[in-house]
Amino acid sequence: MEHLQITEELEIEGSTVLKLSGHLIGQAAPDVKARLKRLVEEGHNHLVVDLTLVPYTDSAGLAALVSGLKAAREAGGTLDLVGLDGQTLKVFRLTLLDRVFEHHPDLDSALEAISKR
Repeated sequence: MEHLQITEELEIEGSTVLKLSGHLIGQAAPDVKARLKRLVEEGHNHLVVDLTLVPYTDSAGLAALVSGLKAAREAGGTLDLVGLDGQTLKVFRLTLLDRVFEHHPDLDSALEAISKR
């Protein structure tokens, strides 16, 4: 099982992009939740989480993303997802979270959608 890594955090067109790789599960979820919360506390209200290299997430991973979404919304911001595919997309659909999160096939389309809000 591939451990989750937060591979990049960068600013693009007014959004903060967090790129993840590996499995977003149990022990990794608190790190993601804490990072998202810290970003919002620092004033980064428009977040994009790139899950292109995340082949699987479990309920703890979903909870971390929901927590980040809630924090961003409470600060007047957004949290969009990029790259939901395969098993990860299946989990989002089964839990109906694909209807809660704005999700995009790639980073460019996410940034374009955010700029139009």
